[in-house]
Amino acid sequence: MKNKYLKIILFAIACIMPFSARASKAPRIILALYDGTDYEDTKETSIHRMAEMPLNHLGLIVKYHDINKGLPSTDELDDIRGVLTWFQSDTMADPIGYLRWAEKVIESGKKFVIFGELGVYKDTKSRITPLTEINRLLEKLGLQLKENWTNVTYDVSFVYKDPYMIEFERPLTGVLPPFEQIATVVTEGKSYLIVRNGNDHETESHLIVIGAKGGYVAGGFTHYYEETLKQQKWYINPFEFFRLAFSTDDLPKPDTNTLAGRRIFYSHIDGDGWRNMSEIDKYKKSASLSAEVILKEIIEPFSDLPVTVAPIAGDIDPDWHGTQKSLQLAKKILSLPHVEAGSHTYSHPLDWGFFADGNPAKELPYLKYYPEYRYKGRNIFMGLIKADDKSKNTSDLWDEIKKSASEEEGHAEQDIIRYEIPRNYAIRPFDLKFEIDNSINFINGLLTQGKKVEILQWSGNTLAFEDAIAASRKAGVRNINGGDTRFDKEYPSYSWVAPLGRQVGKERQIYSSNSNENTYTDLWTDRFFGFKFLVKTIRNTETPWRIKPFNVYYHIYSGEKISSLNAVLDNLRYARTLEITPIATSTYAAIVDGFFSTQIISLGDKQWQIKNRDALQTIRFDRGTFYAVDFSRSDGIIGQRHYQGSLYVYLDESNSSPVIALKDNPDFDREPAAFRAYLVHSRWRIWNLQFNNRGFSFTAQGFGNGEMTWKVHKAGNYKIEINKDEGRYGKSKVSAGNDRILNLKLDYDAIKPVRITVLYE
Repeated sequence: MKNKYLKIILFAIACIMPFSARASKAPRIILALYDGTDYEDTKETSIHRMAEMPLNHLGLIVKYHDINKGLPSTDELDDIRGVLTWFQSDTMADPIGYLRWAEKVIESGKKFVIFGELGVYKDTKSRITPLTEINRLLEKLGLQLKENWTNVTYDVSFVYKDPYMIEFERPLTGVLPPFEQIATVVTEGKSYLIVRNGNDHETESHLIVIGAKGGYVAGGFTHYYEETLKQQKWYINPFEFFRLAFSTDDLPKPDTNTLAGRRIFYSHIDGDGWRNMSEIDKYKKSASLSAEVILKEIIEPFSDLPVTVAPIAGDIDPDWHGTQKSLQLAKKILSLPHVEAGSHTYSHPLDWGFFADGNPAKELPYLKYYPEYRYKGRNIFMGLIKADDKSKNTSDLWDEIKKSASEEEGHAEQDIIRYEIPRNYAIRPFDLKFEIDNSINFINGLLTQGKKVEILQWSGNTLAFEDAIAASRKAGVRNINGGDTRFDKEYPSYSWVAPLGRQVGKERQIYSSNSNENTYTDLWTDRFFGFKFLVKTIRNTETPWRIKPFNVYYHIYSGEKISSLNAVLDNLRYARTLEITPIATSTYAAIVDGFFSTQIISLGDKQWQIKNRDALQTIRFDRGTFYAVDFSRSDGIIGQRHYQGSLYVYLDESNSSPVIALKDNPDFDREPAAFRAYLVHSRWRIWNLQFNNRGFSFTAQGFGNGEMTWKVHKAGNYKIEINKDEGRYGKSKVSAGNDRILNLKLDYDAIKPVRITVLYE
């Protein structure tokens, strides 16, 4: 007993010690340098398309910086763990200045990783950078550039290929890419790929190297890409390479794929096709809308799987293209307790970039292509703008629009945008506030008491511009969509798995975890059964590593055809066979927001404090088989689970700054013993865990049966009581055997939170 109180006293003393004297913030940011002259958007960079996902998996945040906008002072890099470059050319404006800056970064203790081109061989005026200047930087990484270039590689032989690093998804066979000779000048690092020309030892080149200060992968040896067939596969293992190059083993990883020890499940539907007539025989004769089919066949029968439904306001607003039928359907769907309300905007922008400059007059050439003009035979903007909404400039624009539309002038410039028209509807000029705030307010007006729109689901090309993302956050909702993750026979590589989101200026767009049915059906033109192959991606992103949640994302028009409807049903039925924790889509988006905001404070001796985590509740420790939570030095921990060689720690969301401490785990073949009960895994979210001398209690919320497994501190019989706001809801008894595992299966409704008490008898 004395030891127990001593531990409590020591923990309390540690908590009130001067913070700066014992704590240090673990840096998680990777500064990704790119050349803005090569890309219009960071989403097009190789770092975003291929490297960012593995970096996210390792707990790292990628922050993009265009080298043409100057280089940040090394004094501004305190939160930076390292720098990553993946340039596409050998030219930049000031190579010497860049090289000197990079040297200072390395000298400051930051890791520096180079993929592909160094980017420094000449400046934009074609002046050659001296080799000695380049080697000043490379030698800090333990490398030295020689003046030998191998363009013809038919006689190149392998001196060494590390089997854990090389040929990850594709073997290095056939004719190798050209390369320049790189030698190593220190012994601390390791070469993972060494080649030479014929039998000449003097020509040996180290093409993949990781050292104490960073790493290097020669151009052409990161991955294979075939442009015609769009085939893309990693040569290197990016998870292993970045793990070693950025030294992430000591970094606790905020995990966005796991909650309560299980894989996250969430589902969301974009409102496209709401008013489309279903072609399914069962519904064709009654002229049922696709939205009716989705309601009857998918939403109502799967009340154990939450779904977020985001109508297009213009599809249900009778003043736009809505009807009383489409409006009432929206009310009925959104009233269901397991349905979360989202917005898919008002007019459904197809090309967000088209509207980024805020100039509605740009849309004039396209007016004749909108359904309002073609089918209603009237000025498409007339009569729906109130006088008090108009400024002088708006009135002038209105006159121009009316004249243009009435005279049927203007010609759409098809090469400007991807789509025939920039958005689906144009009842009024594009206005960002109307698009976001008014769509949210309109849908909120349809909801039952206690509900509100929780998330904005980006429409069209999903490439929201910075002001649009900022507007969604200002409106108090989360945002999602984009990414298009696939990992299947057609896209057989981790390189097609998207990162968590997209940096857009100072804002961040959250990507959906998996692609919707459009990429499986050739943009809804063929193979309407194709979405059933989502299961392949779900499996491939679960093993050998869990890198994505289980996300079912589709459109209302999947209710049009029997094959597309069956594809969605197949995916949901598959979800029911798995061990998952179903949550609302906005909760997932909040978890990802938490990934980017989380601060990890190292307290020393395998102890960390977690701060500013939003809705993120899982911290993962890779290579954690031989570790377990030390509950005597931890605070705010619900449970732990070992899976795939990692230790997943579940945090209590009622604790804003939990502390995780680890200890050695001799019980690596079973759930580790502890002096108090802890959760192993649960289908329901759990928080506010409290203990007394007879047992413990907690609040839970979730969908479907309350399956959960606890490790308790002693074997025997336990009494379970469930209480809701209105009083006692149910009782049951269950036993824990000698393994002290307590398995619960609670057949109760917990969509609204319940309080559960577990008492030892």
